[in-house]
Amino acid sequence: MLEQIDHRGKRFMIGGEDVVDDVARERCRRNEMLEQQTQREIRELERAKAVAGSTGTNPDVEVLER
Repeated sequence: MLEQIDHRGKRFMIGGEDVVDDVARERCRRNEMLEQQTQREIRELERAKAVAGSTGTNPDVEVLER
């Protein structure tokens, strides 16, 4: 086992095998799900803006107020 320190100063161990613990797997899965949700929401907002069009100096506010 080899002890390392990441960019945040947090210690972690590297084993002889390529082992990823369950906590790290779950964290990666959650991050992927959040990224997918974010991309869906961005696409929905872009569609809403395209349908509503821009009607002023701050089109985001106009879309949400309608």
